[in-house]
Amino acid sequence: MNNFIQSPLNKQRKDKFIAVIPIPKGLKSIQKKFTRNNFTILPDSFTMSIIGTVAPAIVVPAINNRYAGQSLNVTSYTREPYSPLTFNFTVDNRYNNYWFIYKWLDILNDDDKSIYDAAEVTGIVNTGTTPNGTSTSNFDKAIQYYSTDMTIYALDEYEKRVAQFTYTKAFPTRLGNIDFNYRDATELEVSVEFAYSQFNMDLIDYVESL
Repeated sequence: MNNFIQSPLNKQRKDKFIAVIPIPKGLKSIQKKFTRNNFTILPDSFTMSIIGTVAPAIVVPAINNRYAGQSLNVTSYTREPYSPLTFNFTVDNRYNNYWFIYKWLDILNDDDKSIYDAAEVTGIVNTGTTPNGTSTSNFDKAIQYYSTDMTIYALDEYEKRVAQFTYTKAFPTRLGNIDFNYRDATELEVSVEFAYSQFNMDLIDYVESL
């Protein structure tokens, strides 16, 4: 086996990353409606041009056990909850990516009727049953429809994916405001915040990324 030898000068840069967000099942159920001039706005996944992101702090705290005049630190075997994932993204010139997040939030709470999935398109209706009448748990079943495992890939100097950061069961909780301004001709950026359950990090084999 050949070892991949790294030069000590090969350092990772902060601006080498890309976000991939698979479409949740709930939005796929109404994907055919998301068209404009026969162009499907929602593909199987979104690759977003984002500005800044955060790999969360990973904390498994210790517990201090005192004995006699000293103390011993042992692991708590527990993991602290992760902070929300917040980043800015550049709005495309057709507002498709902004509308994608907007409709995602609209399923979680309808902007008109103020309830979850008012159009009953995700497969989970408010009575807690599936369309075929099978009883189900709202929590266990619904989260599969409105959440997704989003991934942020770290890139090397050749734009190859070398590491992946996965946020499981992610869903948006906040879509930031749009600041229109006649005196500002720069690119339009909007912030978005995601909640998620777990955070996983893996290295990608260099050969696979070629």
